[in-house]
Amino acid sequence: MEHDDFFERNEYDESTRRIGQKYHRSLEPTFISIEETQTKMILEGKTKRIGQDSEKTIVDEFWKFYSQFSSTNPPDQDKYYGDSAAELNMTILIREFQKYYLESVYPVSYPVPVLIFPHKSTKSNIRPPAKYFLVGDTHGSFSDVVKLIKHSVAEIEKGFNEGYDVKVVFIGDIVDRGKWDLHNLLYIMAFNLKFKKNVLILRGNHEEMSISANYGFGRRVMEHFSEILFASFCHLFKDLPLISISHCDNGSFLCLHGGIPILINPESGEYEVPLLNTYPFNNRQVWIDEMDPISQQILWNDPILNYSPESSEKFYDSRRGIGYTFGEEVFRSFCMKNHVDFVFRGHQVFSEGFHKDFDDRLVTIFSASDYVKKKIDARFVELDSTNIENYTIRRIGDLSG
Repeated sequence: MEHDDFFERNEYDESTRRIGQKYHRSLEPTFISIEETQTKMILEGKTKRIGQDSEKTIVDEFWKFYSQFSSTNPPDQDKYYGDSAAELNMTILIREFQKYYLESVYPVSYPVPVLIFPHKSTKSNIRPPAKYFLVGDTHGSFSDVVKLIKHSVAEIEKGFNEGYDVKVVFIGDIVDRGKWDLHNLLYIMAFNLKFKKNVLILRGNHEEMSISANYGFGRRVMEHFSEILFASFCHLFKDLPLISISHCDNGSFLCLHGGIPILINPESGEYEVPLLNTYPFNNRQVWIDEMDPISQQILWNDPILNYSPESSEKFYDSRRGIGYTFGEEVFRSFCMKNHVDFVFRGHQVFSEGFHKDFDDRLVTIFSASDYVKKKIDARFVELDSTNIENYTIRRIGDLSG
């Protein structure tokens, strides 16, 4: 397969960094206020809908609102649930989402931003099989997300009846690039909260303040609503995990947005790969400049383009302006050290919607069919925990919805 050169050059340049720095400084009092409100919310218990006496939650209301749309009938780009109360509704949904992740998915007490899902059965502990749906970058492509969610809900219901689990993993980059990105994010958040045991969202490089302020999402939120709401979304993004690892019957697979991170010795120039469960991460930051280098690279790194097995290249600086590109030696060292057999990622655009590297053990998936005026054959991965080597790369265009 020939690579389409959609590779982002200087996506994180000095101008983008200054934008992030500007918002980080100007919104710092807002972030402090959000932290105080969040702490109080967690101590006092479940957030209640302001002025609402019925038991219907804000999640149900968002779910009902987005369930009326289809791939051919998307919501109005400029209208959101609740009209004049839309910002209040979003704020409550954000709090519900963040509270759930902090309490049940990725608590602050977790030492690393890695979630483990065990599916391998033992004699004393029989686990049901699991079917995974891995979704790459959606970037506001609401028409694809509608199909994916409707398909996933049907599979969740089927799995419940037939005795297998279903897990849908969104591998980051839900926002930016597309005019429906805010709708996209709200729908996926509602889906996650409606089916808590079945859905996981990982952080992408666009779920970060300087990038989302520069590539569409931030401007949209601030023009339609307020800087405070944008700050609330950025604060939510920082509490998304970076990695999931699933241990299955015949191996383990890992999901992350960008790529394999490395630590470089400044004197020798040699590299080493981190052991994820012992590395001192500092990833819960709204601004990427305040993250540790491994967290930055997990969000930004890529495999070397058109890598040849005979190549002696190990890694070099990325054309994106941050992070590195890595070769097969780095990939295999990381997998061996962290006991992983396959890695599924997003972050790169291919007209075919996917790309395989390193004996098909590193799989890039892209799930937006309309990306900055480029038509993509958007894909997602279907994988069974009983045989992870037999994963299938499916066309989103083949789904109904």
